[in-house]
Amino acid sequence: MSAECDGVLERIYSALDGEVSAEELADIHQHLEACPPCLEEYEVEAALKALVRRCCAEQAPAALRAKIVASITRVQTVQTTVTAHAADGSAVVTRVTRTTTVEG
Repeated sequence: MSAECDGVLERIYSALDGEVSAEELADIHQHLEACPPCLEEYEVEAALKALVRRCCAEQAPAALRAKIVASITRVQTVQTTVTAHAADGSAVVTRVTRTTTVEG
């Protein structure tokens, strides 16, 4: 591979992400048309990117999503502070922490 190939291969990801100018993209495609090894690399990267895009776009079936949501358990903690006065006038502070589990 030549230095030109190295330069093109470095910009393939940017080209696939649409992050190069029209002029740069034209230069890359011009090189790819004349260089089968770089074209092969480009096609592999393009196919991989399309596969990742397709896999990330899929959503779980509604029944599975409902089952997951139903199995999620939330824990709710409430802390209450109660202040009372003893016979001698001193304050007695009591903190009560209550934890409840809420399913679904």
